[in-house]
Amino acid sequence: MRIALDTLGGQNAPEAAVEGAVMATRRWDNLTICLVGDSRTLPELLNRWEADVSRFTFLESPVRVDETESPVEALTSKPGASIFAALEAHHRGEVEAVVSAGSTGAQIVGSIQSLGLLEGVKRPAIGSFFPTLTGKTFLIDVGANVDCRPIHLLQFAAMGAILRRHLEGLHHPRIALLSNGEESTKGSHATREAYELMSIVPALNFVGNIEGRDLFAGRADVVVCDGFTGNVILKFAESIPDIFAAFTQGENRECGPDPSALERLTRSFDYQELGGVPLLGVNGVSIICHGRSTAKAISSAIGEAIKMVNFRVNHHIREQIITMGQWSATVKGRALIDRFRRRSSGEKN
Repeated sequence: MRIALDTLGGQNAPEAAVEGAVMATRRWDNLTICLVGDSRTLPELLNRWEADVSRFTFLESPVRVDETESPVEALTSKPGASIFAALEAHHRGEVEAVVSAGSTGAQIVGSIQSLGLLEGVKRPAIGSFFPTLTGKTFLIDVGANVDCRPIHLLQFAAMGAILRRHLEGLHHPRIALLSNGEESTKGSHATREAYELMSIVPALNFVGNIEGRDLFAGRADVVVCDGFTGNVILKFAESIPDIFAAFTQGENRECGPDPSALERLTRSFDYQELGGVPLLGVNGVSIICHGRSTAKAISSAIGEAIKMVNFRVNHHIREQIITMGQWSATVKGRALIDRFRRRSSGEKN
């Protein structure tokens, strides 16, 4: 398998990226990594980590996109930047996935530009796993789309369900909408309409609305929301381990929190364990990493890319979206959707 790694992305680049790549080659066989960046410095870093250089290729692209830059403007002014060069290599079929800890916005814009969207997909979305009392849940979207229409939320649900089904073997993942109340009448206009849509689509195991307090309770396997809300939750969750650590500093271990429990909590929220999250809906594998990614996080993200390719997640997403479109075109589907639209607009049945 061939994976392109943007070595200029992230606060710890390029050292963390190269070290993570070396770790990945030691963990997974039959893996070749294309290091995208300044090829003058990359061989030296490989030697530092005593890498098997036969497992690496290089793609010269010494320009990076900063987090403060406009992604759209960067695509125009820096078309040869490392993240864009990596995605173009994916588009040409030279690699099967791209991993980057650089500008999320640039990676989203570049992925859409170079890879395009899967057939039937309206918008791509980013998902992230969160620990729960019974395992974990997948929150989607966590930053790709600030404003969403009901059809977008419906497709996010389908993509999240496919990922959990095919990567983890959950045959009927439970899908919930994040709202400010469990009732179908609660939430924004888009949320209320999405509730109605998810209720009538037969392919989805929709369990209704959940509130923020239910996110970690394990009531759903996939939780759907707009990217603004999801990103706020994601950033808040990242602060939880530090908050708990600060609260427990200096406490007597005999009467304070169990250190092993605190360690498990910290590990469950640690972005390094998962490494990166996929941009679902694009016609390729684009893994987005945290800007502070360490070598461990980069290695984990490469592992996620390998799973996305091996389990053919995009193939299954495409099939599901097409099937949903075909169902909506049937007599029964059209009747249900028409009834939903009349109800949403206030018309009588």
